[in-house]
Amino acid sequence: MNKRIIQKKDKFIIFKRILVVLILLFFSKELMIYQPILNLFETQKVIAKIINEKNGMRKSHLTGDFVYSYSFEYQGKEYKNESDNENFLIGEELTVEFNPTFPFINRIYKSRFTE
Repeated sequence: MNKRIIQKKDKFIIFKRILVVLILLFFSKELMIYQPILNLFETQKVIAKIINEKNGMRKSHLTGDFVYSYSFEYQGKEYKNESDNENFLIGEELTVEFNPTFPFINRIYKSRFTE
């Protein structure tokens, strides 16, 4: 009986560790997953447009600050992401870099703020 209790405790400890690792990966996916994929693997560039889709910034419920999203199309499917700069105007064009295998992993490559 003691052996059974010890095995259950060991399984629970392993489960907790795996859960902590998964949570850390989820919250740091930009840094630990997306950036290495864009830096190490093949990317393509496409022209995207700023669209009228607002994304609240940190503490936006108090300040009202927001950024617009950008949108681009690849193989007939539309992909969106946050622009991370509140000075973009709706309809403005920018160059986006993305991974062709995982197009949802993308970032701004060139805009009027990076030139």
